[in-house]
Amino acid sequence: MKIEIVPTVFVLDVVELQGRLELYEAVVKRVQLDIADEEFTTQPTLGVEQTVKQATTMQRDVHLMTAEPIDWLEVCADGGVEMVIGHVENMGNQKEFVEEARRLGLKQGLAVDLETGLEGLDWSVAKTVDQLLVMTVRAGKEAQELSQEGLEKVERLRRKGFQREICVDGGVNRATIARCVKAGADVLAIGSGLWKAEKVKQEYERLREVAERASKS
Repeated sequence: MKIEIVPTVFVLDVVELQGRLELYEAVVKRVQLDIADEEFTTQPTLGVEQTVKQATTMQRDVHLMTAEPIDWLEVCADGGVEMVIGHVENMGNQKEFVEEARRLGLKQGLAVDLETGLEGLDWSVAKTVDQLLVMTVRAGKEAQELSQEGLEKVERLRRKGFQREICVDGGVNRATIARCVKAGADVLAIGSGLWKAEKVKQEYERLREVAERASKS
């Protein structure tokens, strides 16, 4: 199983966004842009349009913690985004979201919040997407502790036969990353556990070493 560590960007303004992207460009080729509205957080992030128009050399996944993620697909496609992951909690129709993303040439992902059971996924649709994202904290805030409940969902998804990417998002750091990998996650979305490090590149390498060891044990 190929393991990938993907830094997340959860910011409130353009200056923060520029700084975080510059920080990560020297380290990785792929980044996850987290965008949250009032449905998910009391402190909404920078909006979709401002976020995706910011230039970067990295491949971008956009994680939409918003009402009706389908409404932002065209903006993401026009902005050259690689994949769009929409939360099912405020999604009117999962099939329509995935089909519209495909029509626009986007990779598609579906996400479930910590409090949402896997029953919230329309499995006939979910089993066809490029990524399933499982929140291991409550969506909409950084620096929370990882919940075992989220990892149990990852294990269940693998037992159901899902073989594409499973991303865990929230509370992933050096102390928890091995548990995430052993549960079956192959994309590890890391926010404060990476950007708050004194030396980001060194911390990234340490995280990767721990993750790769876990994948082989």
